[in-house]
Amino acid sequence: MNKVKTFIFPAVLAAGALFFALSGRTAATGAEYGLDREPELVAATFSSAWCSSCKILEPRLAKVIPDFADKPVKFVELDFTFGQRDDIAEKARAEGLAEIYPRFKGATGFTLLVDRDTGEVIDMLTIDYSKSAMRAALAQALAVAAVSKPAD
Repeated sequence: MNKVKTFIFPAVLAAGALFFALSGRTAATGAEYGLDREPELVAATFSSAWCSSCKILEPRLAKVIPDFADKPVKFVELDFTFGQRDDIAEKARAEGLAEIYPRFKGATGFTLLVDRDTGEVIDMLTIDYSKSAMRAALAQALAVAAVSKPAD
C-alpha cells in the first residue's frame, strides 16, 4: 500500500502541473491567413506552455493580430512545450523559416518578423514591446519586406 501512495502522489502532482501549465493557454498566433496571395512577412512566435515571457507576449500579440488581417503577413506559432520535435522543424520549413530555425529552435518567448522572400529576420518582438510598438514594428517590417520583394 505504501508503494502505491509513493507512486500516486507524484503522478497526481505531475498531472496537476501539466494541467496548470496548459490551462488558459491560447494560440495567440493561430490567426488564419486569409489573403489570396503569398505572405510577404512571417511573424513566427517561438513559444511553450512553461514560458513565462510567452504568457505576457502572446495575449498582447493576440490583440494586435486583427489589425493585420488584410495585410500580407502570416502569423505562425512554433510550440516547444513538448520539446524539439520533427513536426516543428517541418512546419518551420513549410513557412519559409528553414534558414533561421536552427539558430532559434528550442528558445521561447519572442516573435520573429521574417521576410518571406529573403529569409531575413527584420525584427524580434519581445515582452518589452507594447501593443502600439508591436503594431509599428509589424508595419515597418511589412514595408521592408515589400521593398525587398523581387519584381514579377
